[in-house]
Amino acid sequence: MEKTSPAISIIVPVYHVEKYLERCLDSILGQSEPDFELILINDGGTETETAICERYAAMDERIIYRRQENQGLSAARNAGLALYRGEWLMFVDSDDWVHRDFCRNALKAVQDTGADIAVFDLAFTLGNSTEGQILRTALPSGTCTGTEALAARLQAGIAGFVWNKIYRRSLWEGVLFPVGENWEDEAVMHILLDRAEQVAIIHDVLYYKPLREGSITWDAGKDFSDIKWLSLQRTKRYEYVMAHHPELLPLTATSTAAAVLRYCCVCCTVTKDEEEYRRAQAWIRRMRLYPETNNPLKRFVYWTLITDNPLFRIAAWWKIRQLKKERGIQ
Repeated sequence: MEKTSPAISIIVPVYHVEKYLERCLDSILGQSEPDFELILINDGGTETETAICERYAAMDERIIYRRQENQGLSAARNAGLALYRGEWLMFVDSDDWVHRDFCRNALKAVQDTGADIAVFDLAFTLGNSTEGQILRTALPSGTCTGTEALAARLQAGIAGFVWNKIYRRSLWEGVLFPVGENWEDEAVMHILLDRAEQVAIIHDVLYYKPLREGSITWDAGKDFSDIKWLSLQRTKRYEYVMAHHPELLPLTATSTAAAVLRYCCVCCTVTKDEEEYRRAQAWIRRMRLYPETNNPLKRFVYWTLITDNPLFRIAAWWKIRQLKKERGIQ
C-alpha cells in the first residue's frame, strides 16, 4: 500500500437525503482523527444533492466524489469498494451522523488490540438529538474470536448493520453487497465476522441513526416484500453456517425457520404467489428446519406447513392479520 494512502476510508452513498446530507458530511469532516478519505457516491440523487456533493468535494481534498445512475444502496456501496484506498474501512448512511471521535476511537480499538474488526454502540434518535435508544453489543468490552463474534451475531448479540463497525481491508476481498436485494447488510456480515481472527468490542456510542418516516430503518417490516428479503438472506446465512460452522446451526435455526415461515404466510395471503410458496416450503423440508418451541400454536403452524395440510392457509391468514395489526398496516 502506498504511503499516501489514508488510514481509514469512509463510504457514504447518497440518494434522496438532501435535508440531512450536510449534517452527515459535516460530522465526518469534523472528525478528531483527520487521516481518512471520504468516498461519496451520488447514486442518482437530486439536483440539490448533486450540488451539495460537488460543493463539499471542491472544498476538501479528502473527498473522492463519483456520480452514477440510480442502482440502489448495494451498487452504491460496491462502487465505493472499488475506489477506497485505506487500510481500514467504515460506512455511514447519508441521513445519519457520527460522533466526533467516530474514527479515532474505532481506529484506536483495532490498533491497540490487533483486531480485524471493532464493533461499537449506536443510538436510534429522533431529529437532531443525540439522546435516544442505545443499541449495545451483548458482548463485554475487550476482544473475542471471529467465531465467537459470529455466534453472537447469530443470536442478535451483535447488530448486523455495517455502519457500527470498522473493518480491516483484507476482510473485504471478494465480498460485495448483493445488488437488487434488500437486507444487504445481513448478506455480508456473517462472512466478515467469520473471516476475522479477533473482534474488538467497545461500548462507546459513536453512531447516530435518526428514525425518520420514509427511511429504510423506519419502514423495515411495514412492506411485506421486506419479509421476502429477510427470508432470502437468512436462508443464505443458514447455508453458509451449515457449510463452515455446523456446530453453530442451533443458534440460527429458529430465527431462520421463523423468517421462512413468515414468507410462506405472505405468499399464501398477500402476494398469492404459489410458486414462491412451494419453493420456500421445499427449502424448509430439505433443510429439516424445525424451530425449537414450546408454543403449541407455533408447533401446529409448522406441522401444517411441513405436511402441506390445508389448515396452514388459515393459520397463515391469521398470522398475517396479527402482523398487520402489530405494524399498523391497513
